[in-house]
Amino acid sequence: MVLSDSPFPVKKNMTTKYPPPIFSTEPGSWAQLTVTDRWPEIVNRVINENEFPPQILDQLIQLRDGIPDQPIRQLKDLGAPDIKYWESYITPRAGKNWLEIPWFFAEHYFYRRVLEAVDYFNLGLDPYGYQKEQGLIKTREDIRAYASVLMNWLDDKGHAQGHIRQAIYFSLWGNQADLSLWPAGSSGTQKQISQQSHKDNLLADDTNQIIKLLFKNSRPVGRVDIMLDNAGFELVCDLGLADTLINHQLAAEVRLHVKAHPTFVSDVIDIDIDQTIEHLKATEEVETRNLGMRLEKHIQEKKITTKADFFWNSPIPMWELPSGLREVLSGADLLISKGDANYRRLLGDRQWDFTLPFHQVVDYLPVPMAALRTSKAELAVGLNLDQIREVYNQDPNWLIDGKWGMVHFSPGKNPEINRAHT
Repeated sequence: MVLSDSPFPVKKNMTTKYPPPIFSTEPGSWAQLTVTDRWPEIVNRVINENEFPPQILDQLIQLRDGIPDQPIRQLKDLGAPDIKYWESYITPRAGKNWLEIPWFFAEHYFYRRVLEAVDYFNLGLDPYGYQKEQGLIKTREDIRAYASVLMNWLDDKGHAQGHIRQAIYFSLWGNQADLSLWPAGSSGTQKQISQQSHKDNLLADDTNQIIKLLFKNSRPVGRVDIMLDNAGFELVCDLGLADTLINHQLAAEVRLHVKAHPTFVSDVIDIDIDQTIEHLKATEEVETRNLGMRLEKHIQEKKITTKADFFWNSPIPMWELPSGLREVLSGADLLISKGDANYRRLLGDRQWDFTLPFHQVVDYLPVPMAALRTSKAELAVGLNLDQIREVYNQDPNWLIDGKWGMVHFSPGKNPEINRAHT
């Protein structure tokens, strides 16, 4: 693991007018429901799924009972490696309650407060470890079926484009396995992995542009970077995408960007990758075990690498990338963003016009970007009005229920052009 300690945020010269951020003050909104109902329930799950001593339980209960009315405050775990960053984030918002601050900030602050309460940076215990473990156990048969598909592709090099297309779709729909929304094994877990749902539930599909980029030369691209989202079945699907890119010689290296500490319940940290591969290797199913062994070999050969950065745990929009991380990402031939939270970061969690083209919003990036997202928040771009009306009539909760997918692509810009945005 490489862990960046580059200072941030880096202020952006705001040459473009941005819409206002999403707040959780609107009654009945998903954002408000998240603050008032979902976060206290997540704290309850953390309490019930761990054996914490009384002092930690008291801290968790105080956090839970202070939402949403208590004012936010500075963090108290002063020895934490990110404390200076958070001091700068919190200062302009201190004293406001949980509903009076932008939702994206509030979410990251909430999960950071959970870590403060459980003394994570001293004890090192992932408060969501049980859920992550169950996320693998409960999807054992899904993992076996997916591993079997990947194994069948190994000796079928003549259909590489079709295989990478399906791997992209599996990676997309794997994003439905979000443990902050649907605890492992719950009846609410969404699945849209059939061939038909790949088509029917896609609101945007730029997969052809991704494939064109990957196959434009006779040799593999140098590096594909993936901004990971959830552990469990989704991580297996993302690792399967990396496996496919490498086995079909479409990428010489796949770099996985992970969170620097636990957050959003199931978001991937570095150790989750190791534990997932060990889990795959330890299963009885031949296909699953072979997938784990291939992934281990890719890592040993440095064809799959990982990089953790506190930026991914911050409430900062993607256009304020710290210079060190921006330089790292600039070395990729393709950057893939996974999941809803990363999508929200790309858009700054702001109230964009839903019909605005994706590439116009992310034109600050110096490299080609693909975003694979199932919709779990009230924002989107790259759609058209007729499409929005149709899907709303079919499913009024389409923005938040995780049933609808988007595959966006932006070709990126020349780094010299992007320098004007930093």
